[in-house]
Amino acid sequence: MSRRAEPATKKPPEPDSTLYDDIEAAWLKQRPDLDLAAACTLLRLERVNRLHEIRLQEISKAVGLQTGELYVLLALRRAGKPYELRPTDLFRALLVTSGAMTKRVSRLQDRGFVLRVSASDDGRSELVRLTAKGLSTADRGIVEVARVVESVTEASGLTKAELTTLDRCLRKLLTVKTVKTKKSGRLAERD
Repeated sequence: MSRRAEPATKKPPEPDSTLYDDIEAAWLKQRPDLDLAAACTLLRLERVNRLHEIRLQEISKAVGLQTGELYVLLALRRAGKPYELRPTDLFRALLVTSGAMTKRVSRLQDRGFVLRVSASDDGRSELVRLTAKGLSTADRGIVEVARVVESVTEASGLTKAELTTLDRCLRKLLTVKTVKTKKSGRLAERD
């Protein structure tokens, strides 16, 4: 018994896409009284961020670093000549603890990517400065980041206008640091 060829159908959506659509639909069915569309958008944003982190881990590995170490080199590189910053500026810029930064800088120094030097304006404080090896590695890393981001943007089909709108929206979300609910400043209990 021969099978007839089935007509070609559209390619099914990627699993990540349907997962979040399913979550949104389930909440809409279970709690139609709540508007959770923005919460589902934020879930998608978390997934986009996780995929970006995975790509950055691959780039870091390709240049022989851990991701946090690459972040340090990139922060120093974007500081401009002489490619140096105070450790305090580094940990604040990279949103890590001072202890985490100390460990990263020590590993990078041991491997010849950075030097610790005295600050010329205050002999008591030190700066972290890129070496030639660190500068070369940072440049290789940022070129690869740019290439990967360009490829992702191209593959997604996002236009420059859409990216501009997305950036503007994310900037608005970043202005919200804390949230109080309408019921006495605590999480509202379900009635």
